[in-house]
Amino acid sequence: MKVAVLSFAHMHALSYADAVQKSGVDLIISDFDEARGRDMASQFHTPYVKDYHDVLADDDIDAVIVCSENANHAQMVIDAAEAGKHVLCEKPLATTVEDARRMIKACEQAGVKLQTAFPIRYSTPVQRLKHLIESGSVGRILAMSGTNRGQNPGGWFVDPALSGGGAVFDHTVHILDIMRWYTGSEVTEVYAEVDSRFGEGASTTAGCSR
Repeated sequence: MKVAVLSFAHMHALSYADAVQKSGVDLIISDFDEARGRDMASQFHTPYVKDYHDVLADDDIDAVIVCSENANHAQMVIDAAEAGKHVLCEKPLATTVEDARRMIKACEQAGVKLQTAFPIRYSTPVQRLKHLIESGSVGRILAMSGTNRGQNPGGWFVDPALSGGGAVFDHTVHILDIMRWYTGSEVTEVYAEVDSRFGEGASTTAGCSR
C-alpha cells in the first residue's frame, strides 16, 4: 500500500507522514514548494514528487493526505477523487460550503472515501465523557462551553485568501465537532461576537450556537 502526503503547508503533515511510516505503509511526498518538499523527503527517507498531479497519475498510490493551504483543499481533493484515490483532508474541509459540497460529490461519484481530520474524538477523556453522556450518567445536556488553546502559527494562516478565515475558522471546528458528536445533532443557528484584543491580526470570539 502507498500513501502520498500532498503538501507540507500545514504543520500536521509531519504527524501524518510519521504515522504512515510507522504503520508500515510506503510514503510519497509531494509539494510545490520544492525546497520544503525535498527537505521533508530527506527527513522521512522517501521519494519526492513536485507536482501532485504526477502522484495522482501513479496507479500504485492508493490514498492521499491533503495538507495544503485551506483554499487549495477543494481542487486537490477533487483531482484526487477523479484519479480514484481515497482522501484524508486536513480540516477545515473547505473554505466555502459550495466547495465542500463539490468535494463530497466528486468523491461520491468516484466511489472513493473522503475523510477530514477530527482527532479530538479519539482523545481518551473525550471518549470517556461521550460514554458517560450516552449512559445517562451526566443527565441531559443543557449547555456546553469549550476552549481550544491552540496558538496562531502565522504565515498563510493569517492570509484570508489562503486560510479562508482566522482562529474561529481553524480552531473552533474541533469544539463544534465535539458538540455535534456529544449531542447527536447539527447546528441550526449561530450567534457570535468577534473582537481584537491581543494585537493586530489576532482576535478572540465569544458566542453560542444551537
